[in-house]
Amino acid sequence: MDVNRRKGCLLTGATGFLGGYILMELLRNTAVPVYCLVRASDGSSARQRVMDNLSYLFGKEEVEKWNGERIIAFNGGLTKTYLGLPKDFYEKLKDRVDTIFHAAAMMSHFGKLEDFRKVNVTGTQRLVDFAKTNEHKVINYISTLAVSGRHTDNPQNLFRETDFHEKLECPNPYVQTKYEAEKMLRETMQKGAPVRIFRPGFVMGDSKTGRFKKDIETDAQHLHLKGHILMQVAPPRHDEDYMDITPVDYAAAAIVYISLDQSTLNKTFHICNPHPILKYRIWEMIRDYGYKLRILPPDNYKEDIFLVDDSEDYLRGLQNVIAYLDDYEKSPAVFDASNTLRCLQGSEIECPKPDKRLLGKYLDYCVSVAFLPQPKSEKGGRGEA
Repeated sequence: MDVNRRKGCLLTGATGFLGGYILMELLRNTAVPVYCLVRASDGSSARQRVMDNLSYLFGKEEVEKWNGERIIAFNGGLTKTYLGLPKDFYEKLKDRVDTIFHAAAMMSHFGKLEDFRKVNVTGTQRLVDFAKTNEHKVINYISTLAVSGRHTDNPQNLFRETDFHEKLECPNPYVQTKYEAEKMLRETMQKGAPVRIFRPGFVMGDSKTGRFKKDIETDAQHLHLKGHILMQVAPPRHDEDYMDITPVDYAAAAIVYISLDQSTLNKTFHICNPHPILKYRIWEMIRDYGYKLRILPPDNYKEDIFLVDDSEDYLRGLQNVIAYLDDYEKSPAVFDASNTLRCLQGSEIECPKPDKRLLGKYLDYCVSVAFLPQPKSEKGGRGEA
């Protein structure tokens, strides 16, 4: 992708969290128009949705400094024929675009499999069809590290960027359909189409501000943390159980930077924190922040539900946690990001370590938007420590 090329790029997911950051990076690092496919009633409301999201994520004053004329938003739908566009506009768009960033997805972990397939698989197929011209358009696909499943194929317990399981036992319809979509794209890539696959890990808030997406209540990772904080019970400890925490600003910067390098075509990249942290260290830092947490042996964890006194907070927390009981099993892999890190050498793009300072920023933000209660201890508010 030549940063000064004439043609633009098509972005899906511009009204989302990671997609909004990718849009920002494209505006800062290229000179091309960015066509945003948005579910809306018309073109005007499509643009308003994009601009509202950018203003929330980065502040209205900051967004007004950017060249907003390069953002061309229009109403459409991933699952529809011609992407829900009039056929003549669809054909014109094909002539105006040579690169696709596909960040849109149905991300809830619950629901009907056929609904997820319609968005995550059929929607991706629509973009593959759109990309087929005399000169194939480049597809930059946002997958997920969850396609690793619960097993690895090497004694080092690594899930590498070159790895892909031909069969996968998926824990929920989101992972199932993201796996199916990636499998389809890998087959497309093997046939000669230009594709990059990016697998983000747990995408968390901005490393500088702690800010997360507006609909924080829909994020499984944040609900997981909130549930345990309300229950005042940490998950069982596994001494070799690691967790990924990837700031959204790092993820977007890495994705766009790598996408500007033609030598990175037809490769897969793990967009995750190169400093994995043991899960129990997360809970220790949450306790240091000021929240009370009991750490129970695995055998007693579920039994605790029947032993605790009637507590409204405990029951509210349990609502968030009970759907993720499988997550308390030991995670199977450490994610290798060697290919990604090689590509980022010399770029000044570095992922912050998941330390007390970073987690403090995230907790500060969650408290500021009333997602989490104020910690009862005076230790709270460590984001600037």
